[in-house]
Amino acid sequence: MSRADGETERIEACFSGLAYAPHSHDTYTLALTTQGVQSFNYRGELRHSLPGEVVILHPDETHDGQAGTDDPFAYRAITIDPVDVQNILQGFSLPFLDGGVTKQPQFIEIAKKLLSEFNRPLEKLEHQDLIYAFANCLQQTTSNSIKHTQANYHAMKRVREYIDDIITIDSSLSVDITLDELAVISDYSKWQVTRDFRALYGTTPYRYVTLKRLQKAKALIECGIPLSQVSFSSGFADQSHMTRHFKKCFGTTPKTWANLSQ
Repeated sequence: MSRADGETERIEACFSGLAYAPHSHDTYTLALTTQGVQSFNYRGELRHSLPGEVVILHPDETHDGQAGTDDPFAYRAITIDPVDVQNILQGFSLPFLDGGVTKQPQFIEIAKKLLSEFNRPLEKLEHQDLIYAFANCLQQTTSNSIKHTQANYHAMKRVREYIDDIITIDSSLSVDITLDELAVISDYSKWQVTRDFRALYGTTPYRYVTLKRLQKAKALIECGIPLSQVSFSSGFADQSHMTRHFKKCFGTTPKTWANLSQ
């Protein structure tokens, strides 16, 4: 596995047999299959993507990954933050592509622009332009166009920005953020916060914080920091706590990720 770090994470990988255990991301995943048959269980069915086809996985949807034949499969993928998509949609629920695989030319074009020049970091404006195209294309080609009120959108935006600010201030990510705090900030009940944050950003506030911790953990692992130190520095109770969340989110363990990053 190799990665190119630009505005967001891009991954290139080749696997035989079972690639990933069941897991879910808190981001969209846009993947272009480049070799073999990329197969995965998604929303109760086994899906298949052939070379040139595009996989689009919705945030927080459980899936795995495996070769669909005895031959290996390969793909290039990019993670897309639902926050970036929501900043474009401005209050519409996150679009959902039923089935997770598409042959639609507009998605193939976007995927190729994001992933073809894999070793060249994306320019910021280039990345923003393509994310805008992705968000609009996804909304236009799906049936999910439910509009939430502007008050709802702005309230959840305040919640997200508060979490981001707290995490920025506390570099260890060990701060304990509560739903009661978020309810005061949004002027909602805490259960409304959980429901509406998920509708707009594809995950709950707790999972959003956990993702931030995991992102820091991955960065530290890739720098060669010992796993015991990584877990402490990224705000987890201990290494086993980090490992459970890491595997649930990425389908592999921190130790395996460290080996792939070497």
